[in-house]
Amino acid sequence: MWNVTVHDDLLLRRDEERQLLLDVAAGDRVAFRRLHDRFRPLVEHWVRHHVVDRWQSEEVVQDVLLELWRIADRYDPRHPPVSWIRTIAQRRAIDRVRKAEADRQRDVRVGARYADAVDHASVERAEGVLERESLRRAVAALPARQREAVVLRHLAELSGPELAERLGVPVGTAKTRARDGVQALRRSLGRSGVVDR
Repeated sequence: MWNVTVHDDLLLRRDEERQLLLDVAAGDRVAFRRLHDRFRPLVEHWVRHHVVDRWQSEEVVQDVLLELWRIADRYDPRHPPVSWIRTIAQRRAIDRVRKAEADRQRDVRVGARYADAVDHASVERAEGVLERESLRRAVAALPARQREAVVLRHLAELSGPELAERLGVPVGTAKTRARDGVQALRRSLGRSGVVDR
């Protein structure tokens, strides 16, 4: 009896998830919010299995969820929704890992071309001091809301929900402030020569 009940519950849940995807494919935003709430924890789990860096994994999770909204009309209802979503999440995560590795290998190749007989340890120490000072100035120059979000997110290492709670704003707004702040820092530090040397 128990096994029959569990099996029935699983089938009912799969039918609900299938219907959610079909509703999302029809452009139903409420259905997408429900799909988002139901699958985000699973997508985070699948992505973090491949992408170790927290910031990058969160970007991949957002990419996966947006892709679900964009391509829900490609979902074939004959397949379990969870399998389809997992495939998308894992593909995105593996693509990110491959891109990061290709970028790293390119940087190594470029760096090897310019290697010479310099005392790298002292150069790195001097660059480290300059980078920290440049970073402090760049952070101080951010608008107050972005500065607060960046400091809490990356220095205090708050999660997205923790950051939102601390700032008293929705999670998406909190993440956007932190992301925009980091992008502004990258632009600023890139112009100063600290990043992308």
